[in-house]
Order: sequence, then structure tokens, then C-alpha cells
Amino acid sequence: MDVMMKIYNALMADDYIKKQAGGRIKFYEYPETATLSQPAIIIDSLGPPLDSDYGDNDPLAEEYLFQIDVWTKNRNQTKELARRVKEVMRSINFNYYAGGVDEYDKETKIYRDARRFRGKIYTEDVETLV
Repeated sequence: MDVMMKIYNALMADDYIKKQAGGRIKFYEYPETATLSQPAIIIDSLGPPLDSDYGDNDPLAEEYLFQIDVWTKNRNQTKELARRVKEVMRSINFNYYAGGVDEYDKETKIYRDARRFRGKIYTEDVETLV
């Protein structure tokens, strides 16, 4: 399993997220706003992992940066899903990182909350994800 699947599985383990967006949690695939009728969550890597925490000139960990978007037609639902995503990410040691989007598209009547999360996974743990 890779890090994106770890995030996906953690999101699907949350009952509220699974009920609201199960089957519509995607990697990199943004929904067609004109056809969006149910909540969607998009997991997007913002770059390759970076080596960190060196010992004897060897990296001991990798740092990851992801953006997770929540798209719905209901502001309260968007905010609750985004809050749950934040809690899930924190539970797997990914913390909120500056940046993101909080917007409403008047034309399509879609709310979007996109937050960035940064996390570190130690090399011994990375090897078990493959």
C-alpha cells in the first residue's frame, strides 16, 4: 500500500465520510462541476516525497504534502466533511499546512474547501506501505 492508499483507507474508516462521499473519493480526478450532485473528495499529491531526518548522511524519513478537496452543493456539509478530513489526517500524523481554498462558485452553486496537509513517514514505515 502506498501513502495515498493509507489516506484513502483512513478516510473510508470514518463513518460520516464514507456515508457522504464513499465511492466518490478519487486521486487527482476533479469532478465535472456541472454534473456534481453528491459530495466528492479529491486527494492530490503536491509533489514527490522529500527526504528528511538524516542519520549518518542517510535519510530516515520522507515528508509528503497533499491537498484534499471537498466539493458539495451544501456549505454545512462541505465544512463538516472538511473538518472530518482534518481529524482523520491528524490521526495518521498529517497536519494542516498553510494554503488551500475556501470558495463558492455562484454559477455552479458548488462549495469547495481545499486544505493542504504535510506528514512525515519514517523509512522503516515507508517500506511497509509498498
